[in-house]
Amino acid sequence: MGNSDSRTVAAAAAKSKRMTVQQIMEQLNEEERAWATSEVSASEEAEAEAPQLQRPETDVASPSASRRRVIVVVHQLPLHATSDPDIPGLCKFIPEEDCPLLHLGKGVPAGTELVYLHHALHSVIPYGVDAPIYDESYSAAWDEATAIFANAVDDAIRTHDDLVWLHDYHLFLLPSLLRHRRPGIRLGFSLHAPFPSRDVFLSLPPAAQILNSLLCCDLLGFHALDHARHFLSCCRRALGLHHRPRRSPSSHGFLGVDHLGRTIGIHVLAPGIHLPSTVAHVAAFSSTEGTDTLADLRRKYRGMTVLLSIDEPDVFRSIHLKLLAFNMVLQKLQGSRFEGRVALVQMLNCRERPYARDNSALRQNLKAHCDTINRSFGSAHFKPVEVVEQDVISPRAKAAFYVVADCLLDTAIRGGVNLIPYEYVVSRQEDRSRQSFWKKSMVVQSEFTGSLQALSRATKVNPLDPPKTAEALVEVISMSEAEKQEQHEKHYTDIRNYDVAYWSRSFIDDLRRCEAAHFNNGDAVYQHSFTELQEQMVTSSYTKASRRAIFLDYDGTLESESSDVKARDGWVTDVLSSLCADPRNVVFVVSGRTKKDLGRWFGNCGGLGIAAERGYFSRWGGQAEWESMEEAVNLDWVGVAGPLMKRYMESTKHPTLEIKGSAIVWRYEEVDPARAKAMMDLMKDLLLHEPVAIKSSHRSIEVHPQGINKGSAARKVLSAMADDQNRADFVLCIGDDPSDQDMYEFFATDKHKDVVAPRATVITCTVAKKTSKAKYYLENMDRVKSLLLSLAECARSLSRSKLLTLTKR
Repeated sequence: MGNSDSRTVAAAAAKSKRMTVQQIMEQLNEEERAWATSEVSASEEAEAEAPQLQRPETDVASPSASRRRVIVVVHQLPLHATSDPDIPGLCKFIPEEDCPLLHLGKGVPAGTELVYLHHALHSVIPYGVDAPIYDESYSAAWDEATAIFANAVDDAIRTHDDLVWLHDYHLFLLPSLLRHRRPGIRLGFSLHAPFPSRDVFLSLPPAAQILNSLLCCDLLGFHALDHARHFLSCCRRALGLHHRPRRSPSSHGFLGVDHLGRTIGIHVLAPGIHLPSTVAHVAAFSSTEGTDTLADLRRKYRGMTVLLSIDEPDVFRSIHLKLLAFNMVLQKLQGSRFEGRVALVQMLNCRERPYARDNSALRQNLKAHCDTINRSFGSAHFKPVEVVEQDVISPRAKAAFYVVADCLLDTAIRGGVNLIPYEYVVSRQEDRSRQSFWKKSMVVQSEFTGSLQALSRATKVNPLDPPKTAEALVEVISMSEAEKQEQHEKHYTDIRNYDVAYWSRSFIDDLRRCEAAHFNNGDAVYQHSFTELQEQMVTSSYTKASRRAIFLDYDGTLESESSDVKARDGWVTDVLSSLCADPRNVVFVVSGRTKKDLGRWFGNCGGLGIAAERGYFSRWGGQAEWESMEEAVNLDWVGVAGPLMKRYMESTKHPTLEIKGSAIVWRYEEVDPARAKAMMDLMKDLLLHEPVAIKSSHRSIEVHPQGINKGSAARKVLSAMADDQNRADFVLCIGDDPSDQDMYEFFATDKHKDVVAPRATVITCTVAKKTSKAKYYLENMDRVKSLLLSLAECARSLSRSKLLTLTKR
């Protein structure tokens, strides 16, 4: 049972039993659990019952029939190595058998892909302040590096059941390469940085390329809902796409963006930490050396409330605002029992990063702030603020300060999910140096950082408002012991439950569900029966047929949409004339173009049938008069739709309004898609009870009567042939436009069987490999041309053969 069926059953049960909301939720939760346990078997049963969707067998056996491999792809290892010139020796990294290591230097000039990533992408992805740059050579290096990754992933895939999980913005362009090479690949992508706002991201030259690449995935993962919202906003503005809620058994996969007939899932969940490694770092202090270090820190801060903050010297960490707020805290505490008993330890991770911004001025400014505070509130034996600068802050060093600190501060105004608070809480829990049974910890977190699911009791602050931040810090410092214990217990329990293993399981489970949904829905991208059309197969069936029907789209199939009228290819009319010359052929061009345009272009093509405006006007080959469906449709809606579109056209930039015989089309190349959507929503409300269809395609909105589509046009032609006792035993349908899906859908069902011969060969084909209801595809218009030329040659050969037979007789 699918998700929509579950909702229907639940709704029906609610009406019959008058169930409460709680009972309905319990029932849906049961269905959710049932889905989670049966999803794999259900998918396998669906494949077994649908031979046309079955995946081809592979020569490489799966490692396990019950387990599916997950191929994890990352840009770099989480390792940093430095050499010591005083210590001779050679170090070599030996990867495991199932962990191949790539060296980009073999195919890419050393470091050039990093130049582009840091100067262009890194300047906007983590909300940098530098203007993004574009350099063709650097961009080319990034493309080459991406291709190297694509080759490695291609080699690593063993079966069609393998799942591929890509990580972070370095691999933005990899999904499109992998999808092109392997249309049926199961692909997920997780971004580990904040996705910037629409205006910032779209300033990147390759912004549209990146978005289209990410939309080749089945599932996209973000750490926070705001990051997902920014991505969806970019898709809406740049590509005209819309998102919608979707029912998902996972509580973290509740959004989807529609693209090319598919719904790409959106997974929102912050990763947790690896609990055992954090526990191990804290346990290291059980050694003699660790105990001595910890004892020194405790003596230094005995009887004090220690606030700890760990940052990189970056403007978006707002360290200067934090110091300003702390200065206010010290002022508020004067005369209280906390005067002279509160200290801030500011640790700075000053590791040099390639092509990073210069932060020397920022560090000098911070030092000046600290000196001012220490002079005002410190003494010869006490400094309220202590700055600890290290090139790389080791896990052991962090663990030592975690154990000593009473509260951890995170006051960034921009940034991804910060896992340091997680490590802090776990360290306080695992501290064995104290005999106290009750553990305590406090966390103060910026409201601008990623929303951490496991820190629900943390004190939220706005770092841009130092007075309010100071008030919050004073409340935290004055917090009772019982409140500290309660907050710590709640946080530790959630951190333990929502660790990195939970995050990874959640993403993989959602990826499997998305893949299963796409497969069961019959999306062409996931059908291995969706294959390239072979000319030999078509010509063989064509020559054997006694009565043929050929339906051809125009724009994007026979001609490019951008083709100038005077520059249209002559081969089109020549080949169509050759096909129409065979009396066994009925050839129709089925297009959304007007009858005036099509009649002018194909007026000299004898025998060619034309269905204009998707069949509203039609003309059989050899006829001069057009047939119209105006008596069968109601056009009263034009009085509402026309003025509304015209009003929006006058108030926006450079749109065009095309008035057809049966439809009105509003094209908006340079108009904000949000404004176009507003008009479309208003149109739907105004025409709610009218017999019209409102369709949105790339940068256009069209309103036309219901029932007028290319599928009904094809049915009308085949019905006329059947009425004349000339049922087609060969049908060829080729198109490129989304409106051609109506033809493919008509032939994909049993609806066509009553108007064609009993054993008719029906071939539906789309141009380019993309989601479609067609059975086959041709790579481009050149392949369409080649196929039609072959059929025309077959027609001429058959005519010559027939003439030769008559001559002999």
